Amino acid sequence: MSGYAHPAFDPYRGLLSRLQPDTGLQALNDLAVRLDVRHAHSGKALRFASLSGSCPAAQYEQGIAASGVVPTREGNLHDFLNALVWLRFPRLKSMLNLRHCQALALRPAEEKQRGRLRDRLTLLDESGMLVASSDPALLELLRAKQWARLFWEARAEAVRQMRFVVVGHGLLEKCLAPFPGMTAKCLFLDTQETAPAILDSLAASALQAAETLELPPLPVQGVPGWDDNESLAYYQDEEIFRPARLRSLPAETGRSG
Repeated sequence: MSGYAHPAFDPYRGLLSRLQPDTGLQALNDLAVRLDVRHAHSGKALRFASLSGSCPAAQYEQGIAASGVVPTREGNLHDFLNALVWLRFPRLKSMLNLRHCQALALRPAEEKQRGRLRDRLTLLDESGMLVASSDPALLELLRAKQWARLFWEARAEAVRQMRFVVVGHGLLEKCLAPFPGMTAKCLFLDTQETAPAILDSLAASALQAAETLELPPLPVQGVPGWDDNESLAYYQDEEIFRPARLRSLPAETGRSG
């Protein structure tokens, strides 16, 4: 696949069609104005601007919350894809930003060293995927890394009842030149909804309520139809579809007679 042909870009095609061939800052900001995209918590209009000099992670998050301006380097693909996710999923991105800022307010030392929650928030921001399904059994198969059972034995159910939406801009960048080892960090949503706006709200709510953030891994190319994966052998490659680690059992204690 080349360009934006990968299925991961399906939720963004409408935006891309309105931006191409111009993907510069002015085009991004013009589209943000037309869509009236705002930071979901400050209410400030979302804008993209190139900042001079380096921007530490803490300052980056706090600046977005205060101004609604997302630092975006002109002509930088990684930053462009970040802007694209902001335009499509503004509530989720706003909640990620808010949770970072809340953690920084509670623990100022995190300006120098991210804690566990902020590490997870960053993983979701860079490599995140929303996995939506109202069937808990299918989600549990993914959580348990039962790849063949999920994507081969239950393939029809997975296609019918699961939705996979990439929201990590770093992962989107990888999908421009896909390879088997690409791995998403999954946020589960208990829903059959498919509309991006609804998934955006549900994801933001799930993130707001999370005290810890479980993000099970998923080899992206295993999603049915996202690669030439219509065979059981595809999912038996343990270099890519790694099995769950077996938990060590406690030693058997001796029994008295």
